[in-house]
Amino acid sequence: MKKSRSYWSALVLAAAAAGCTNSSPTRPADVGTSSQASAVTDARTGVTLTTPQPLSPTNGQQLKFADQPLTLTFKNGVTTGSTALTYSVQVANDAGFASIAYSKDGIPETAGQTAVKIDTLPGPQTKTYFWRVRSASSSVTGLFSPIKSFTVGPQVVIQAPALVSPGQGGTLNGTASLIVNNASTSGPAGQLSYRFEVADSPSFGNLVFVGNATQGSGQTSVQMTANLTTNATYYWRAQASDPGNGVNGPYSSVNSFRYVPFDMTQATIYSSPADLGFWPETAKITSVVLNGDGIQVDFDRRDGPNRFLDDPFGGGSIEYTLGMCLNIDSHWDCSAVVQFWYGRELTAGGLPWDVARNWFYDARWGPMMGHQPAQGETVGLFVGAGNLRGRNDPGYVNCPRVCERSNVALVPWSDNASYTFSLGNKVVATRRR
Repeated sequence: MKKSRSYWSALVLAAAAAGCTNSSPTRPADVGTSSQASAVTDARTGVTLTTPQPLSPTNGQQLKFADQPLTLTFKNGVTTGSTALTYSVQVANDAGFASIAYSKDGIPETAGQTAVKIDTLPGPQTKTYFWRVRSASSSVTGLFSPIKSFTVGPQVVIQAPALVSPGQGGTLNGTASLIVNNASTSGPAGQLSYRFEVADSPSFGNLVFVGNATQGSGQTSVQMTANLTTNATYYWRAQASDPGNGVNGPYSSVNSFRYVPFDMTQATIYSSPADLGFWPETAKITSVVLNGDGIQVDFDRRDGPNRFLDDPFGGGSIEYTLGMCLNIDSHWDCSAVVQFWYGRELTAGGLPWDVARNWFYDARWGPMMGHQPAQGETVGLFVGAGNLRGRNDPGYVNCPRVCERSNVALVPWSDNASYTFSLGNKVVATRRR
C-alpha cells in the first residue's frame, strides 16, 4: 500500500520525538513498565509501529463505582506496514502489572482513536488501577504506552425497600400516605431518596401517581394525591436511590390496594362534637407508634409557641384529645377519646390490643363499642384541640376556644409498628369569639 508524503512525515516526526527507535526481532520482548520509546521496527520485515497514547481515563482520574463499565480510549498508533493495526489493553492492580485485573487483545482500530469497553472492576473499597495499551500488525507487536492510573470509588449497594402501607389487598384514601421501611445499604451510601409509583395495572404501563421523598428515620412516606376512581384496584411499588453516588436500587415487590376515599365530613361522630369532621385541619400527625409501650401519636402542634390552646377542665386543663376512626360495615365512624393535658406522656393512649376495653367500652360509641382493630386493619388516628371526650352537643356550643384538629392519619393496625409522616401545609385556625 502506498503512503502519502504527509503520512510518512508524521511517522518520522513521531519517531524523532521519542528520542529513539528500537530495532527488534520478529516479536519484541514485552515491557513490564512504561516504555519511553514511541516506536519499534521489526528487523525482519522493516515494519515500524508507533505506540498508541492513552487518552481516557486521564492520569489520576477519580471515578465512581457507578461510572462502570468504563471505556478506555486511546490515540491510534501508526504503522509503515500494509496490515491494519489491532490493539491490546491491560488494566492492572499494581503499577508493575504483576496482577492483571483485565486484558483484551485483537481490538480493531477505528478512525483517529479507538475505544474499548471493559468489564466492571471490583470495588468493595476505593481502589487505584493502572492501564496501558499497545498496537500489533500481523506478527509485529509494538511497545506498551505510558501507564495511566485511575481510581474507582467503593461500591454502594442498595436493597429494595419493604412496602408497609397500604398492605397487600388493603385500602387507601386520598389523604393517606404510601409508607415503606427504609432500604438497607452496603458501602458508603449518601442521602437516599425514594420514588413511589402507583399504576392501574400490575405491568405499570400507565402510572397514575409518582411521588418522591427524602429518606426518613426508619421509614419513608409520601402523601397520595392522585385523583383515583372510588373502589378501583391499583398497584404500587417503590425504589430507593443514592443520587450522590449515581446508584439506583431495585424496585420493591408490588402491592395491590383498593381506593376507598376517606372524608371525615361524611363520617359519623360518636361521643365528640358532631361537626368535628368540619373543623379546620390546622395540625399534622407526624408519627404513630404502636407497641408494648402504648399507642403513641405525635403531631406538630403538641409543643412550642404555636401549640394547641388549653381548654379548662375541672381544676386544670386539657390541651388535646386523641381520637380514632374505624371503618365498620363500609362506613367510617370516629370519636375523640383520650384526653391529654399539656405534658402528659404519649403512652397514655393505652396498649394497642386493649382498644375495645379501654377506648370503646360501652354504648356511647354506637357500632364502635367493643371493636378491637385486627392486625393490618386500616384505622384513622387524629387529635383535636381541647377536651372533646363526651362533648357531642350539635354545633360549636361546647367546642374549645379554638375549634381545630389534625388530619386523620390512616395506618395499618399492628401490635408493633412505627409510622412517620412528612409535614405538609396547614390550614389557618378558625377562632371563636
